[in-house]
Amino acid sequence: METYAVAFGVVLFAVATLVRARISRSVRSVLAGVPAAGLIAILLSTTAYADHTIITSATFGWFPTPWNGYKVYLSAPTHADSGHRGECGWEENINGRYFNVYAASVFTQGAGSFFDRGYYVITSGNPRDDSYVSHVTYANNWGAQIYIVTQTNAQSGGCGGSASYLLVMYDGGSATSETLKTQLISALDGATPGANNSWPCTDYECTNPWAWYRSYVELFFHTNTAAKNWFQGSGAEGAGGVTESWRYGYAVDVILGYPR
Repeated sequence: METYAVAFGVVLFAVATLVRARISRSVRSVLAGVPAAGLIAILLSTTAYADHTIITSATFGWFPTPWNGYKVYLSAPTHADSGHRGECGWEENINGRYFNVYAASVFTQGAGSFFDRGYYVITSGNPRDDSYVSHVTYANNWGAQIYIVTQTNAQSGGCGGSASYLLVMYDGGSATSETLKTQLISALDGATPGANNSWPCTDYECTNPWAWYRSYVELFFHTNTAAKNWFQGSGAEGAGGVTESWRYGYAVDVILGYPR
């Protein structure tokens, strides 16, 4: 388990010149000031870091100029038993992080990612160690105003299940959390397999982030073969369900009134 300690509101980024194209990007290291624990490295990602085979504890960030004033933290699954959760295809930890990195940084279907829309955005790692609490701690210390969890759902019995719908959960005690839930459903419904569903959530990642807007997305059922095929597409990087990742940034833009 990798724990990050970041002083609240004090993250200093020393960024070299960033050359960013929409197809390929250069990798740059960004140093975050951590008075209590020394320096940690946050990488400015390329599409290579979105690869659908990567399991990593590393955190990645994108910091556009100009910045629109908002910080987004995208949390991936860290299930210790990822790969043994009835998946019909790629393991759950891969699914969540893959979608998050595209939502953070990749321009798809003629629509902008969080980066393109001017948000500072950080994506978590997806190690098999149940370290989701560290994601909340990191986001809170960084001062994220938007916190979105991306996971994939499972039906009892494993691969071959018939269940197929988008599920967006929210903190029932937070009006802003419910607002984000509603807008994410509006943006994603019809693009993801099956219908949609939502309900209040008391899971740690629903109630403990300090972010104004927080939601917990179960993007599709990884135990449903057709839904898996939608997400994996041809099996090539950048195909399938990740082409709909721009909808995260669009949903947040609508709520905040297009702040860029």
